[in-house]
Amino acid sequence: MGEGARRNKPCWCGSGRKLKHCHLDRERQAPLQLWEAGREMRKAFSRNLCSAPADWVSDCSGKIVRAHTVPRAGSLTKIARDGHVYAFVPSMENFEKNKGLLIPELVGISRASTFTGFCSLHDDRIFAPVEKREFAATPEQCFLLGYRAISRELYTKQSSANLADFRKGADRGKSPAVQLAIQGFNKAFDFGNEAGLKDIRYHKNRYDEVLKSGEYGDVRAYVLELEAAPSVMCSASWMPSEDFGGRQLQNLLDLEKTPHEMTFTSFWSGGRGYVVFQWLKDDNDTCNRFVDSFRALPAEDITAALLRIMFEYFENIYIQPDWWDSLEEASKNLLINRMGLSTDPFAKPKQNVLAKDALDVANWALIGDKTVGY
Repeated sequence: MGEGARRNKPCWCGSGRKLKHCHLDRERQAPLQLWEAGREMRKAFSRNLCSAPADWVSDCSGKIVRAHTVPRAGSLTKIARDGHVYAFVPSMENFEKNKGLLIPELVGISRASTFTGFCSLHDDRIFAPVEKREFAATPEQCFLLGYRAISRELYTKQSSANLADFRKGADRGKSPAVQLAIQGFNKAFDFGNEAGLKDIRYHKNRYDEVLKSGEYGDVRAYVLELEAAPSVMCSASWMPSEDFGGRQLQNLLDLEKTPHEMTFTSFWSGGRGYVVFQWLKDDNDTCNRFVDSFRALPAEDITAALLRIMFEYFENIYIQPDWWDSLEEASKNLLINRMGLSTDPFAKPKQNVLAKDALDVANWALIGDKTVGY
């Protein structure tokens, strides 16, 4: 085959473009710079949209706000030191500086836990029952905590998907062998993210229907009430695959089934700390078993178990500086490594990830617990 014919063939990477417009002489191009990657990540994860149900969008105010997934006034100020909390900031610069690990850094509470995912009208109207009233663990309030977490998860996965084309250019200036490895990783990552995006869109649509109906009979929650503000605050959703005994709850590799979803929120309201596990009735099979395994833990392991959940599955967590600084280095390293491994796409899948480890923390004083809807 002549050089001209080869140049006009579809590129081997699967982009759909001709080789001459894609990977021809890619190894001679200027390598991707760290600042370029950082710029594109910041752009992708700061896009403006309103996550209200699609048929409500015509009412949008047009002004997108930096919505706090963990309330600033009631919660973050409670654990802040000089207006700052510790957070894990997933930037290219931080990954490079810390050799692939995420190290908590101080961030101002004005930007901690925010995402540009709601307009001012819908952010105020939708979440008023949970943000403008003391928390009483009503089905509506528990649902709204979950709705915020689900909305952010969809926002995050879509933002990651929007980086697909940029990631495909990350092999500039690399050898053909490295180009092949990078494109192989991109395909695997995009496949997994697309599957996750499909799942979270399904769950967001379910939550939209509940919100629009105003009927909260299918809302389920397990609520812990604490004497003090939880030292780590969080708002997130995930698909539990195993319980605290290492027993499989659902197979996340079975792409024929949409996994069950659960949300997790820890915060402060009305003079009490709270941790809320929330889900919908159709997800009972997985979520009930997960909560049952948590409730079976000895009392002295509850706080460490909550931390294992947060640092294993979520990055949207905010830490009380005085609490973090008081931890022994060994405990800090356990949590940092748990966070690092959970965000490493090359890490081998782990089993029994919630099993008790050597984490040594004082227990948060528990007032009591309650179930909602069951």
